Amino acid sequence: MPAKVQNGKVIFRRWDRHVGLDETSTPFATLDYLFELCLQANDPLLVDRVTIEGKDATGTPRVVTLVFQSVTVSDDKTPDN
Repeated sequence: MPAKVQNGKVIFRRWDRHVGLDETSTPFATLDYLFELCLQANDPLLVDRVTIEGKDATGTPRVVTLVFQSVTVSDDKTPDN
């Protein structure tokens, strides 16, 4: 039996100065929808990680977690003081 993906979710993080660090997640069933979710993410939501659940070739349940690191890049050319 080949390995099979069953479902997954994208976990987003956002920083709110009143609440602090917060997470929310959105499930996906296809790679196309995963791709769409990642492309639509923007401030204040950042993709933190993606979990993919399925079964390996022996039928054993498996979870793969892809973790991302986000950075803010500024176009400000002002030198640091």
